[in-house]
Amino acid sequence: MDTKRGSARGDLERLVTRAGRGELGELPDVHRVDARAQSDFRDAAVLVLLTPTAAASAGPPAADLFLVQRSPLLRQHPGQIALPGGRRDPQDRDIVATALRETHEEIGLAPGRVEVIGTLPRVAVPVSRFIVTPVVGWAADADALGEVEEGEVLHTLRLPVSGLLDPASRATVTIQGFGSAGFAVQGGWVWGFTGNLLDHLFDELGWTRPWDRARTYEMSFAEARGATLPPPTPEG
Repeated sequence: MDTKRGSARGDLERLVTRAGRGELGELPDVHRVDARAQSDFRDAAVLVLLTPTAAASAGPPAADLFLVQRSPLLRQHPGQIALPGGRRDPQDRDIVATALRETHEEIGLAPGRVEVIGTLPRVAVPVSRFIVTPVVGWAADADALGEVEEGEVLHTLRLPVSGLLDPASRATVTIQGFGSAGFAVQGGWVWGFTGNLLDHLFDELGWTRPWDRARTYEMSFAEARGATLPPPTPEG
């Protein structure tokens, strides 16, 4: 187990330890959990899954992050680029099992290949009425992925974290007067809940490189709904 100071794996372990002590800062107020006001929200989980980088030219941290681009045909969050995850099913043993199951379905990585480091404080996603538990995981070898469940995912993205942290790829994404942290990636922007969560985690990990938060990207409602993406192509 790599816990060497300055390693990506070790940084993740220290992040989870600090979270357990209540030492992490808070996300924007929109993601604050209010048990009374959100009593009807459903439980969900996402997996913050990192693996040793496959990019020869990637700078520190030497890790890749897995994201998925959701199908533009979905009813909730169509076309958005997000962390793998979803709502808790009755058969899930616990919320960690939810994150691992959803990740297996969405990127093809079997649960047994993921080392679960721990969980982070729950966050609210009011637009879809979920209370989300971020689960932190590490995959020492994620090169061979299995098939994914059809219908939900348009693309699986494995991206060097150093590229996400490039100040040239950062902006505040605004839509209809609301803004969130954004990351420009292949296929569009990481924004909304996922953008805010990654921005927060990179800050807490000490990985963030200074970027111009006054720089904005105005996203149209059509782009936000995935209308500008091609629909999935049927096989055969």
